[in-house]
Amino acid sequence: MDLDETSFTEILKELAEQGKKTQKVIADLEEKLADKDNQLNILIEESKALIATFERKYDTIEVKAPRPDLSEVNLAILKGFVGINQAIEKGPKPIIRQIRFTLFPEQVRAPEYYHAMMRGLVWIILGSLFMVLTYLLINRCL
Repeated sequence: MDLDETSFTEILKELAEQGKKTQKVIADLEEKLADKDNQLNILIEESKALIATFERKYDTIEVKAPRPDLSEVNLAILKGFVGINQAIEKGPKPIIRQIRFTLFPEQVRAPEYYHAMMRGLVWIILGSLFMVLTYLLINRCL
């Protein structure tokens, strides 16, 4: 298989054309890649600028919370104090020792009891009066 000059030159021309096309495609791809790099760099710079503005806004944020409504807490505390005071009042009372003489007991309010006590009281008073008068009479006679 002998290659003559014409076929050899045609093959070389085709290879040269393909090399030129390949070089052109590579140049176009490099140009597109450079454009993409530029676009990427621009987007990176824009995002850095956005981040910087966000950080500035974030640093200057002031949160003003409304004053808390403590009325419910105060009400709960007052109810607790009222409950404590009621528990203290219901607690055991101090023992007070009293000496009292009563003719009629406080728990019994029956009219028969009053009649019996009054009858006994009248007899005691009459008996005491009789004894005093007897004593006075005996002392006079002697």
